[in-house]
Amino acid sequence: MGVLFDYFRAGTDDEAVAVYDWPAGPTCPPDGIEPKDSAELKGIDPHVMMGTLEALLTGHRYEDIADRPGHARVLRIGDEGEQAVFALADEFAAALAAAGDEEIRAVAGPWSRTEEFWGNADPAEVAEILGDLRDLAVRAVRQEQHLYCWMSL
Repeated sequence: MGVLFDYFRAGTDDEAVAVYDWPAGPTCPPDGIEPKDSAELKGIDPHVMMGTLEALLTGHRYEDIADRPGHARVLRIGDEGEQAVFALADEFAAALAAAGDEEIRAVAGPWSRTEEFWGNADPAEVAEILGDLRDLAVRAVRQEQHLYCWMSL
């Protein structure tokens, strides 16, 4: 089945951490609670792959991004690492939200050829995924919210 990664927006870390206890992530809340605005990105992790994406979008070195204290910050993780909620850096959300369609298509090619995609992802499919993620980032930035990632094995 693989690792599931759902990216979502929330106003605070506490609001995001609450998603940890939801049955199947940000799109499946308990009764009476609204689902989170989210993008499902199976297999695209918040640390390495999103760090690489940020490097492509900003021109910053991946190592500098990965070393930044707010990069893929763990908010909660299961004892066995089977489930987690991460906070993504606001710098990443801002860079992603600022990317136009042309820039999304331009970074999709190099990103699709990275080791984490085994060098053979379809750039057109990657651009579509990136467009969905960018649109989520735009909504988060407009609402003065943050991006988060829910992970489940």
